[in-house]
Amino acid sequence: MNEKVSRRDILKLSGVALGSLAVVGNTANGSECVTQQHDPSQEDSLFESLKPFTIGTPLGSNEMRISFMGTSVVQRRTQVCSSVFVELGNGESFVFDCGSGVTVNYSAMQIPMSKMRKIFLTHLHGDHTSDLTHIYCFGAQQDGKSPLYIWGPSPSGIPDPVTKQTYDDGTVNFCQHFREMNRWHTESQSFVPTQWDDAEGDGYDIFATELSWLTGDTSRYWSTNTSIPKPDSGKWLAYQSKDKNGKTVKIWFFPAVHDRNGSVSYKLEWNDLSMIFTGDTKPNRFLINNATNGTRGVDVLISEMVVPPEVWAIKNGGSPNPTGSGLLTARTVQENSHTPEKALGYILNETAKLGKAPRLAVATHFQAEDDTVYPALHNIRIWYSGDVTVATDLMVITVSKNSIQKQKAVVSDFSWFPLSAPRASYKTKLPKYNDTNSSNPYYPNAPLAQFDQSLLDQVIDPCLYDPTDFGCTHPYHPSK
Repeated sequence: MNEKVSRRDILKLSGVALGSLAVVGNTANGSECVTQQHDPSQEDSLFESLKPFTIGTPLGSNEMRISFMGTSVVQRRTQVCSSVFVELGNGESFVFDCGSGVTVNYSAMQIPMSKMRKIFLTHLHGDHTSDLTHIYCFGAQQDGKSPLYIWGPSPSGIPDPVTKQTYDDGTVNFCQHFREMNRWHTESQSFVPTQWDDAEGDGYDIFATELSWLTGDTSRYWSTNTSIPKPDSGKWLAYQSKDKNGKTVKIWFFPAVHDRNGSVSYKLEWNDLSMIFTGDTKPNRFLINNATNGTRGVDVLISEMVVPPEVWAIKNGGSPNPTGSGLLTARTVQENSHTPEKALGYILNETAKLGKAPRLAVATHFQAEDDTVYPALHNIRIWYSGDVTVATDLMVITVSKNSIQKQKAVVSDFSWFPLSAPRASYKTKLPKYNDTNSSNPYYPNAPLAQFDQSLLDQVIDPCLYDPTDFGCTHPYHPSK
């Protein structure tokens, strides 16, 4: 679907609409009629127009599926923070960024934790990393009982203007402190198995690979477990692997220009299919070069895009007054960090001039509603006429060599944990805190191993409130 927009749409929808808007349609003789009333700030008709995607739909062996799990910096009921999930027909899967709130969408999409063990961070802002905590802490409790691999940028190298100290603000140091930050959680949850018997490490193990935004080097890494093999990487190459059919997956990285030194973008190639995820960035030629450095353009180019500063200021309760602090702040943030709508159109046009336009361009990190989407599409189309759309949460794109299908996932508001992904063996290693006494009704788990006796002495006997309770019928006395 090539989302076009008429001049009448622009006149109706440009700026910030603060009230209901008549949707104008055409009768058979060409005259206009008002078909309904709606508030363009409370609808996303572009997303609603997509055909439904059913959870569990098989992915073809030669296909790639891209699911948008978070598409905003402003957390809303319809959009949480940034994350893109990519599945390949060979069974591999990758998470690109995992910002605040996204694990709710992963759960609703019934994506098990075992498919979220390879995480590529574009930068270390909280709206791109915060739900890493949930994935790490609760992965091993589900079927993520193997190491968590994390890729991300190297230190910025920028000295603090006050202390003159140069911080180690790269991914390795981030992961080392992240691991210790979650020590209480990981220990407290290790009374049940946290590692598959055939896994290379525990679900609470981390392997971090740092990607130099300056040189393309990938030699700095850190792991909680020295027996975990280092993922294959190289110059500007974050990751590569070969599947059982001999097809190679490659994930390249290249510099982004966002906030301070360090941010990176990613390009995935497999089975003659490709996609780019920019993360947050100012318009830059790194993107144009990497989108056009193959024999043809990428299949899907996912770029961040920001609403105009005036719209941002008004939407956040400020004023579009040029002298107002809200507008100045919005303009400052855009100058520091983000891609304007027309700039995205310009970048896409540059790829088209080289004969390597993407088959589909997707704008994300954008607050998607009718009074922002349609003006944005118009601004993109000042420069570019190819296939382009604006993402919101739960948009699903299925890519094959012959087609690209855009859909919206149909999910439950009451989902539970996803089912475990199929594997050769569901055997696990003993829990870290275990009780192998034959009289243990929870064998080999040790649910009381981390309590002081003074705490256990105050626990109410379950027989007092429910004689049928398992704890009453199967009393447990931990091994000393």
